Amino acid sequence: MSKLLEHLKEKHVFQDLTIPAGALHGIHAPGNYYPNLNKDQGFIATVLPITEPFFMEQEPVWHDFDQMCYFAGGDATQMDQLGGVVEFHLGDENGNLEKFIITKPTMVYIKAGMVHCPLNFVEVLDPKKPILFQDLTFAGVYRRFRPGSNQPLNEKFEPIEKIW
Repeated sequence: MSKLLEHLKEKHVFQDLTIPAGALHGIHAPGNYYPNLNKDQGFIATVLPITEPFFMEQEPVWHDFDQMCYFAGGDATQMDQLGGVVEFHLGDENGNLEKFIITKPTMVYIKAGMVHCPLNFVEVLDPKKPILFQDLTFAGVYRRFRPGSNQPLNEKFEPIEKIW
């Protein structure tokens, strides 16, 4: 392998980022996770196949970074179909929420400070063609906050130290 190829692969090509089936609550098929391996980048990406209904997030939260959530269908021959029903709540900085019913492929932009969730995957029409949930986070460290609080919490809602 050439030095250039080695360098490019180390810095720019990331493979083997699979989340095993069952590693996350409610996720029964393998997913993918890019955990900010390039520390200069400030970006985390997760792709999860949703094969059956479940409540992914039950409490409203906000982040101190921008986030994009993409809901797509798992049938590559019908990319205009979601293959299920998702309920996703969006709100304002005061915690007022509105429920969106998602039934077709949808991208949701969540500006830093915007309250969002609960997130409920209500129906999956065919587990062999799951809903693909993509969470694109524009931060080096994933943190969440409860509405009205400045205490950062991790993915399990446990307090974490401010390190920024």
